Amino acid sequence: MEIRNQKKFLLGLIIMILGAFIMVFDYPQIEYFNYLENDIYQILENDKKEIYQKILVEFLFGIILFGLGIMLILISILKRFENGIR
Repeated sequence: MEIRNQKKFLLGLIIMILGAFIMVFDYPQIEYFNYLENDIYQILENDKKEIYQKILVEFLFGIILFGLGIMLILISILKRFENGIR
């Protein structure tokens, strides 16, 4: 296995690591809100519910970045993407 495009590989690695950090740091917060019982969740203020929604969006963004990083790494390794698709 040979890296054909080192810039894409490095960029993909950086994006993948960034996405992994976002997922690792947001997952415990999501689990905290998921383990709250329904009656406690109903009592939460609207601000905290909005925070939960924002955390979910951040987590989804982390998953997208992680997948994009993996795709860039794979593209940098595959030979047919070296000079464009023929």
